[in-house]
Amino acid sequence: MAARGPLRNFYFALGVIAVLGVFLIVRQVNDPGRSVSETYRNAPVTPVRPGALGHTLGSDSAPVEIVEFADFECPACAHFAILQFPYVRERLVSAGRLKWRFMHFPLQGHTNSPSAHLAAACAGEQGRFFEMKGAIFNRQNVWASQRRPERQFRGYAQGLGLDLSRYDSCVETRRAQPQVDADYAEGERLGVNSTPTFFVNGRMWPTGLDYDRIRAIVDSLAPVGGPPGAAPAPGRR
Repeated sequence: MAARGPLRNFYFALGVIAVLGVFLIVRQVNDPGRSVSETYRNAPVTPVRPGALGHTLGSDSAPVEIVEFADFECPACAHFAILQFPYVRERLVSAGRLKWRFMHFPLQGHTNSPSAHLAAACAGEQGRFFEMKGAIFNRQNVWASQRRPERQFRGYAQGLGLDLSRYDSCVETRRAQPQVDADYAEGERLGVNSTPTFFVNGRMWPTGLDYDRIRAIVDSLAPVGGPPGAAPAPGRR
């Protein structure tokens, strides 16, 4: 009988902790801007070198730039590209609020990924990188297990209306390979070891991103109708 009092107090304290935990979770969900601001402030500043690295989409004057290091054979990268990125592009990039930079980062052990990155980079020579990127990610389950996926990639290039003689020359001579290698080397310099990895205005983001979180980032750093909430990434011009 004497144990009932302490036991009752224990369960009461446990209930208080549980309620407090739920409150904190709900507050974070309902106030993503606060969470985003704290994450941004605490993220290490590791700016990507300015220059011609990667493939860009959006205005150079956009107040926020996100750099994505991705691998074409990475399932999580495909999930983001298929389900999240179209909304990012339509609602944030096209609105001039966000600049996007894709960086090649083919992971070791993904045997078909190097060919996919070369194919996309060769499409980039003709100004169609992001279209080829979408085609490759959308059909990842088709080519990822093939022994020689190059024919598949050529079919995507043809479907996009690329100049096939120019595309074939790029692939055969590996003319675009130095760009892929330069992106990968930059990722290694920055400490990238998994994909997708994102940098927001020169700060490595510690978690994955989806459209809602990216929108919250943009709203927090550069609110519509207000002054930008963050300085441009270090090294940007």
